[in-house]
Amino acid sequence: MSAMNRILVIDDESEIVSFIRELLMHRGYVVLGLSDAREALNTFHSFKPDVCILDFRMPYISGSVILDAVKESDPTVEVIFLTAQDETSLAVDLMKRGAIDFLLKPVELNQLSLSVARALEHRRLIKENEAYRLHLERLVAEKTKALNEALSSLTHVHSATLDALSMALDFRDQSTSGHSRRVADLTAGTAQSMGITGPVLVQIEHGALLHDIGKLKIPDSILWKPSSLDEAEWKTMRRHAEYGYEFLSTLEWLKDAAEIVRCHHEKYDGTGYPRRLKRDEIPFGARVFAIVDTVDAMIYKRPYNTPVSFQKASEEVRRCTGTQFDPSLVEPTLAYLAGQIPANLAG
Repeated sequence: MSAMNRILVIDDESEIVSFIRELLMHRGYVVLGLSDAREALNTFHSFKPDVCILDFRMPYISGSVILDAVKESDPTVEVIFLTAQDETSLAVDLMKRGAIDFLLKPVELNQLSLSVARALEHRRLIKENEAYRLHLERLVAEKTKALNEALSSLTHVHSATLDALSMALDFRDQSTSGHSRRVADLTAGTAQSMGITGPVLVQIEHGALLHDIGKLKIPDSILWKPSSLDEAEWKTMRRHAEYGYEFLSTLEWLKDAAEIVRCHHEKYDGTGYPRRLKRDEIPFGARVFAIVDTVDAMIYKRPYNTPVSFQKASEEVRRCTGTQFDPSLVEPTLAYLAGQIPANLAG
């Protein structure tokens, strides 16, 4: 055995301590013996044994008290008890509390040697398992960190891609320049103020940002027409919600955002398009977006309307509560927007 294996022997009978100490030192262990249990705890902390051999009944401090203190300090330290014949049931109880073995007095040499060897092997396995567990935890932590960094990098790439798509739409439809990013931020902020967080909030932001992405498929003659659209042109224009959904739903990381894009022109009473959904059939993000988008369209200048104050826009939204907009979302959304709209637009 390695000389690094340390064994602490505590028994109030000094002859037994000397006997065990000599035996174990002869087997190559580093052994320290005590016959006064009052010195046990201080000696334990300074000596740092791998195994403790304890008598159960000792003056001043019992072996069970020392067992509890040892296990509290270092659960991997093994404890072997020396017991009299009439204490075997008690010894079994001590093993349930953490002792690894008990030996009957008078101690038989081979049994003592085998018990110590088993105790040291058990401690070795426990410490190896603990080291392996810590190693696995470090590996998991490292891999998790690497994965989070990769996902963060991927998120930045995704965000840049989405911003590029919304900019492409704004470049094509000059009347809405800056609109997509603005309503995305306001819709996400509103949803967050209502307790929405995590991936759901991200999908709401993405859906709001790309709500009009389907217009990239609308012919220029319709998108840029200076006069009113006829019925056939309106039919084509209304398809932009479905075009956007078809485009985004092919991307797994935008599937929920795609639903918001498809539903952003649905109305609470079921008179919207393309599927005439009503009430809770419309995704939450799309219901919030509808209010934000309407307010934004009214307070910012467009070729087809004269801007009004936020106060006037709010009145119009309230007028359409229950028909176009979800009654439960109107006031919370307007309250959030009131704190975000520039002062010169508030009215």
